Amino acid sequence: MRRHSALMAVALLLGACAQVRDITGGPKDEASPLLVNAIPPDGTTRFTGDRFVLRFDERIQLERSREGLLVSPPIDPPPTIAITGPREVEVRWKGELKPDATYTFAIGESVKDLTEGNRANGLAYVLSTGAALDSLMLSGRVGEAFSGTPAEGVKVMLLTEGDTAAFTGGRPAYATRTDKQGRFTLSHLPPGRFHAVALRDQNGNHRYDLPTEEIAFLPSPVTPHPPSDTAAALLHLRLFREASAAQQVREASVTEDRAWRLILARPAVTIALHDVERTGGRITWTPEWNAARDTVLMWPSDTTALAEGRYAVAAETGILDTLRYLPIRPMPFKLVLRSATQEADGAFSVTLTAARPIAAWDPDRFDLRIDSVATPARIVADPGSVRRLRIEADLPPGSNAQLTLLPKAVTDRYGGTNDSLRFTLGRAEARSLGTLRVTVAAAGTPLDRLILQLLDAQGRVVREARGISTGDRITWERLEPGNHSMRLIEDADGSGRWDPGQWRAGLQPERVWHHAEPINVRAGWDLGIEWKLRAD
Repeated sequence: MRRHSALMAVALLLGACAQVRDITGGPKDEASPLLVNAIPPDGTTRFTGDRFVLRFDERIQLERSREGLLVSPPIDPPPTIAITGPREVEVRWKGELKPDATYTFAIGESVKDLTEGNRANGLAYVLSTGAALDSLMLSGRVGEAFSGTPAEGVKVMLLTEGDTAAFTGGRPAYATRTDKQGRFTLSHLPPGRFHAVALRDQNGNHRYDLPTEEIAFLPSPVTPHPPSDTAAALLHLRLFREASAAQQVREASVTEDRAWRLILARPAVTIALHDVERTGGRITWTPEWNAARDTVLMWPSDTTALAEGRYAVAAETGILDTLRYLPIRPMPFKLVLRSATQEADGAFSVTLTAARPIAAWDPDRFDLRIDSVATPARIVADPGSVRRLRIEADLPPGSNAQLTLLPKAVTDRYGGTNDSLRFTLGRAEARSLGTLRVTVAAAGTPLDRLILQLLDAQGRVVREARGISTGDRITWERLEPGNHSMRLIEDADGSGRWDPGQWRAGLQPERVWHHAEPINVRAGWDLGIEWKLRAD
């Protein structure tokens, strides 16, 4: 027995030794490559060469070096960066450097380590062709003009005062990029006055020359200051995309339900389609605009007579383009509808939205029951949309209802009808909803023509007040409990929407404020908020 026990112990020991385990290799390397030395040294003055070399503490690689290397002021033609050893890169150029000028080479986005790909973020090399380095600076932040979110990776550039043409056809005097928080710092600047601009540069040429590029600019020149001046104001630039100078169709597609969806370069007043190939018959089109009137669904009167025709698209400015109507997928056989409840001035109603324009409906095929009791309802067309019906009924607070649509209750203009549908509706009691009272206080000059919006947790606008002024008190009752946010838009031109700026006209984008804290609407609570706006 003793011998048998000993053999069993040896076997167990050998089995344990034979187990396969993962080799961890220690913690993951998250350190960026460190600069060991530079030839000539960083901060060299009276520089006369055409290159410099950087040596790092580990093996490195380059990625997107042409876009990642940013030189301020720019050198023409742009310098090249190349690996000259396992841990070494060389930057060289053919163009001549300006006399008595300080140059900053932002390199960090181009260099990363070979194993983990950690970038040398923030790495910059500075030299001067004069006797000393320039030492002034400017700092600030770039944010999206409408959303207020940080604008990462945007070029912030300084143009020599009076030389605004450099933004569209020349080269900036100095440039840098924003970080993940939209912050930037332009260092080693000389004395002087500059125009500060920002550009989401899509073609990497430091010029605002594409209609899809986003820009920002300050209304007046700025002056660099010493780093020791902690009281100097930070620059705040608001990034936006200009409305197109000329109207055009940016995108056209046919939806599954046969609407022709046209996306325009700028808001339009009217839109019309003319079949340039049709010789007989006539098709009419019904437009359905979005709130900004820059996107429209064009609904044809007859889908069987389109025959992939060619259509001239015209707005109030004239003919924009000639396009083909090309459906990609078959149209669904059955008509889809969705429901939504709403309250206005104490009245309750149900909105039914169809996938296609509604041609007719049969009230006898609508069945509304409150607590299993049939209840009369009034069904009317919604004047705001060719695809909506409004059902008005007396549904008391705190009660539930069932709305049943029998087959063929609704018919669309193409002959499609609905299947049997059932919607569960409810109207909450006052004690299960909340009230919000908002007063907006200006930081300086009183403001008017404001649009105040309340948004739910998904960012959808649930309540809106237009044409208000600072000092007005807005009350929103019967709000669903939960976290909300608020947005305030200065509708300076009275268009009823937010409008971007115009570079050539010197027009800034309309201001947008976002409430700093979430707004927790609670059931049965009456919440009052005084929103004190901060000055730009």
